[in-house]
Amino acid sequence: MPFRSIVLAACAVLFLGGCGAVGDLSGAVVRVQACQDAITATGRLADRMPDVRDNPAELKKALRTAADELDQAGAGAGDPTLGDALDGLADLYRSLDPAGGAETIRRASAGTAKYLQVITASCAAQ
Repeated sequence: MPFRSIVLAACAVLFLGGCGAVGDLSGAVVRVQACQDAITATGRLADRMPDVRDNPAELKKALRTAADELDQAGAGAGDPTLGDALDGLADLYRSLDPAGGAETIRRASAGTAKYLQVITASCAAQ
């Protein structure tokens, strides 16, 4: 499944699954913001991947930017499970070899799908 398709599917589940339905205002607002930030970071990376996959310097920059954004979202998630998933995905992006081209994109896609399952579940839990 292409990287962008995974991200778009996760976004749909997040929004349809209740990430926007805020029950407990204090913790839920923080969680919703972290979810939105994660969607933005992974979506931006998905958009950039096809354009930079053959340019290791640009791919490294795109992966690092997404990882930094996920770290920030994780730090403010207010939910340990969500924070751990965001941190794990950030660590995965940092561990990828930007010179790997298509293999790097495959690993990023597989890892994103794995972590987005946890992120989706955490975001939908209210």
